[in-house]
Amino acid sequence: MSVGKLSSEAAPAVLEEGNWPAGDTLLSSDWEASLRASQETNDRWADESSVQEGSFIDSTSTLNQPITQVVLDKDTSHHKGFHNAEVSHDIRDLEVVGQLPDWLTGEHYTIGPGTVDVKFSRKAEVDGQLQSVTAFFRFNHWFDSLPLVNRFDFNAKRNTISHRQRLTSYRMEEKIRDHHGFTPRHPATFFKTDSHQTVLSKFLTPSRAVKPDGEPCGVHIVTEIPGLRGRLYCRNYANHLQELDPTDLKPIKLQTFEEINPAFKGPIACPEGRVDSTTGEYINVTMDVGYQSTQYTFMSLSEEYPQGRVIATLNAPTAFVNTFCLTPNYIILPLFPVIANSSKLNWNASILDSHQFDKSQPTRFYVISRARQQVVATYQARACFAQVNAFEVGDSINLDMIVYQDDTILRQLTRPQLRQLGTMFPERLASSQVCRFTLGNLTAAGSQYLIYGQPVASLSSRLSSLLLKSTKSSWEWMPVAHEEARVPPSLELPSIHPLRSGSSYSFMYGVGFSANSALLDGTIWDSIIKTNMETRSIVGTWYQAGCYPSQPVFVPRPDAIGEDDGVLISIVLDSARASSFVLVLDAISLQPLARADLGLVVPLSFGCGATRLVRHY
Repeated sequence: MSVGKLSSEAAPAVLEEGNWPAGDTLLSSDWEASLRASQETNDRWADESSVQEGSFIDSTSTLNQPITQVVLDKDTSHHKGFHNAEVSHDIRDLEVVGQLPDWLTGEHYTIGPGTVDVKFSRKAEVDGQLQSVTAFFRFNHWFDSLPLVNRFDFNAKRNTISHRQRLTSYRMEEKIRDHHGFTPRHPATFFKTDSHQTVLSKFLTPSRAVKPDGEPCGVHIVTEIPGLRGRLYCRNYANHLQELDPTDLKPIKLQTFEEINPAFKGPIACPEGRVDSTTGEYINVTMDVGYQSTQYTFMSLSEEYPQGRVIATLNAPTAFVNTFCLTPNYIILPLFPVIANSSKLNWNASILDSHQFDKSQPTRFYVISRARQQVVATYQARACFAQVNAFEVGDSINLDMIVYQDDTILRQLTRPQLRQLGTMFPERLASSQVCRFTLGNLTAAGSQYLIYGQPVASLSSRLSSLLLKSTKSSWEWMPVAHEEARVPPSLELPSIHPLRSGSSYSFMYGVGFSANSALLDGTIWDSIIKTNMETRSIVGTWYQAGCYPSQPVFVPRPDAIGEDDGVLISIVLDSARASSFVLVLDAISLQPLARADLGLVVPLSFGCGATRLVRHY
């Protein structure tokens, strides 16, 4: 078994446009061969010693071998990353192997699943007698849990990493034990989990204020909100901001955007807002779900307007919104064809149970002028799911998106399918592509919008939705965004230089499949991959057998000139050792700089981490 494989000494050959896999094909043979060659080259860096179950590996000073002496598990599958977290309440100093960059001093926060199975006791009749039996409330989707927040303190001068963690919704865990489930107060509480409560329980639930640890906010963690600097916030798919003490991670306040400003209406908001570093604004969108459509309200928080201001509103179909795009002059709202039944959404706490993929519908891109504070154009394209970046080029906007054929990936990421090998349906994880959509000739598209779109958008929500259902002009008149594939499939959980967000860029990082796992059924991403979006090539990979990385977070070197001058930080599950470790990679070469074993498993996370460096002036 290989214990470590580093990035290639030479980048794989650039794939020509037109060589992309079609249909359900996961990898083209050219790309698979290229990636395999890259990893075979990396083998020269690794110790290829074979290790049997139950044998010991001694600690060494090399980055690609285990830090502590452990017994290896023959099972190296990913399922260990989808159970309850092992939580240590102490601040622990980790053993660092390697050397941190001399500028990497600060805090790195991560958020993800913590408690996913809650055990409780209930009375049941057994052999005619009433007895106490054990049962479980289970969060059934990767996106559902009682969250775990980790704080890692990097100190380059001492070459140390310390770690502390906390479950941030323990009050909800108590309620689940007491009630054998819990009653959601709002839509979008879960992604795909049964609350085990009746609709009637909503009416019987007291309307008292929710405690800071009474809502699961585990989708995104934020260290920079203009006007609220120095604080730490967690977000969910509902309209909640949970503030944590940035030092000990205790929940100290829970509020909604609507409580910050009543104009920010709606029980749902995008979990991942955008920060414009030039204007000093935090921008997000809330959703006020109507009978047939939804009012989307884009809002801004800043030092100048700490109570916020409304940028623009629009009425559009009720869709699953997990992202939007921001450029200096525009906000682009992509509405994917994962459409909700509005009345069902208002009464159902589960997002997937309220939404359905509609293959007859396109993705709609609503282009909002930040200066004019209104929709100025709309476009259509095939189904997408998440955005990488967006930037303006003349009278056009380029959107780099993660593209799937449908919503299969969302329905594959249920915890039962991720825990039990051989149960995933379809058998192979859905393949994605990174595609660039060009919203061309905004001036002409704006003229079309004035003719076809503006009259409908200006009507009331209900009348607008009725017109959308009764006429073909609801989207067929929209210009089609030009599409081209940019990098080989299949990549997910993208990360870029934060200061390149909204502007042209070259490098994207994400998780993907190694050549060893790409064609296997039931596997998940096991590699970190660096791509060049301009040359459309893979320029580096990190892979270690039996290891599964979380989203790599790019942290730029202060005052760096090169776009990729920085590090990637990822929390990696080492399945053979039943432990996780902190991995710090050189973002240029993807060679390991340092790693630190945690001595416990941190469940695999889909949430992006956040880093706050100590600045020296």
